[in-house]
Amino acid sequence: MIINKVNFPIYNIMIIFSIIVGASYIIVSLKNEKVLNKNIIFYFILFFIISILGGKFYTFVMYGFKKSFINSGLSAYGGLIGVSIASFIYEKFFPTDGKVIKYTTLSLPLIYSFTKIGCFFTGCCYGIPFHSFFSVTYPHVMNKPLFPIQLLEIFIFFGMFLFCNANKNRKDIIYITFLLIAISKFLVEFLRYGQVYKLINPNQLFSIILFIVTLIIYYKNK
Repeated sequence: MIINKVNFPIYNIMIIFSIIVGASYIIVSLKNEKVLNKNIIFYFILFFIISILGGKFYTFVMYGFKKSFINSGLSAYGGLIGVSIASFIYEKFFPTDGKVIKYTTLSLPLIYSFTKIGCFFTGCCYGIPFHSFFSVTYPHVMNKPLFPIQLLEIFIFFGMFLFCNANKNRKDIIYITFLLIAISKFLVEFLRYGQVYKLINPNQLFSIILFIVTLIIYYKNK
């Protein structure tokens, strides 16, 4: 499969669309739980702004401050940190018995799966060299067959969302979601092109930290 450069800001559009999808899921879920209130607009302002800032800041730091903050790309883990902070801030001022935090967490795999559509058509975050009938080639990025890692991530994380949402009534679903995200991101990174020359990359290191911290918080609260 050959995907040529698209003269259309599909990546930015999918980022915005994914946030809208995630926010819509949270709104519908909160309505079903009958906890939606007039202050919810404050949350989505936090949700949008802090997720964007978090995504850029993570990339800015991980690339060693080599790019300007404005020109830094958006990182999934940075966005995860951002929306988590937004949900905790909202819960502090407008308590919902943890439901905002829960549904924000459950929305993360959904949001990520949609952002990867933009990555696939743009050619960023591409996979390792791979010769097969379902390889993908980006002539404007790297003119060689590559593993379609973005499609794999869409499948994994959308499936994760369906599974976690189906089990949303479990008391430990927040921890399960974070653990699944950490494990999946850690393993998928081995198929990323940048991993070819590294033992472990920053995303995998953060996955390990996220996994350990989630377990510590889980057993502490339990």
